[in-house]
Amino acid sequence: MVLGQVRVSDNGAIEFPYNICIDGHSNGCLTRVVTHIHADHTLHLDKSIIASRYVIGTPITVELLNVLGYNVPSIKTVLLNYGEAINFEDVKLKLEVAQHIPGTAQVVVQDGNSIVAYTSDFKNPGNGTKIIKDADILVIDATYGDPRYSRVDENHIWNEFIKIVRKLLTVAPIAIYAYYGKAHEVMNRLREEGIDAPFILSHHHWKVNQVLSKYGYNVRDTVLYGSRECDEIKRDGWFIEFHHATLFKSFRSRIGLFHIFLTGRFAKTIIKLDEGNSWIIGISGHADFNELIYYIDEAKPSLLIVDGFRSNYAERFATIVKERLGLRVTVNP
Repeated sequence: MVLGQVRVSDNGAIEFPYNICIDGHSNGCLTRVVTHIHADHTLHLDKSIIASRYVIGTPITVELLNVLGYNVPSIKTVLLNYGEAINFEDVKLKLEVAQHIPGTAQVVVQDGNSIVAYTSDFKNPGNGTKIIKDADILVIDATYGDPRYSRVDENHIWNEFIKIVRKLLTVAPIAIYAYYGKAHEVMNRLREEGIDAPFILSHHHWKVNQVLSKYGYNVRDTVLYGSRECDEIKRDGWFIEFHHATLFKSFRSRIGLFHIFLTGRFAKTIIKLDEGNSWIIGISGHADFNELIYYIDEAKPSLLIVDGFRSNYAERFATIVKERLGLRVTVNP
């Protein structure tokens, strides 16, 4: 294996030997891996669908891609469950579990005694996320590679969020804005906490929910936005809507609802905006700084590449890892 071919390109593709590209497309890519469905990991997928021989992902991820409009041809589709591998050109490619959104996977490529791996987005290393140990090269996500992003107690934020939802529902319905996967996590948590207001889902959240239900991620009492049942529920005035996070700015001017934007960009934070009817809640699906350090310390790669395309703190994080752990570290791009 030519280890020098491992890099993060200027357009966000993680490039591995044997013409493998992950979460972005590069010229000559014959095997495209999609680790999960978030937009910064489905970069240039249309190009890969045309140019590559294979598109690889977990069954959940590939089915979600199709319902979201990517239409991966079945002849090019390779489905891998966690721990399963595909062999081609004397190389083995395997997906390992990562806790982020349903279907998220890490990528491990092995050729003889050489191993290269990419974590993708993850949290909870060693429990929800498998730690890939002793790789020759490990490419890591470092979204929260700054020490300021250290969660003291995420359950506290969840508990405060639940309290806010309970209180607001006694006054008016709520619209929650979240990315795919995060919305489903929130719906599950609300149901577990006994909040049984009907959930009204936007078109794409509805389609995602239908797929996830097939894989055991069941959320009860959901209806499609704009349906007849939705109209009946709205007349009652007691419900929670779910929309994509990108619609928060344009939708929050609607009167008669409270608006809650869920993001990881404001770690450990609950912000009530000046308008009085809108909140920003910091609940993240990414590893915080301490979890990143823990993963790397346990993994002990020969070389660590920090993904600088998807993090504003890659250089700072690389410096800290060198100082604390004494590892070889570089940042790409």
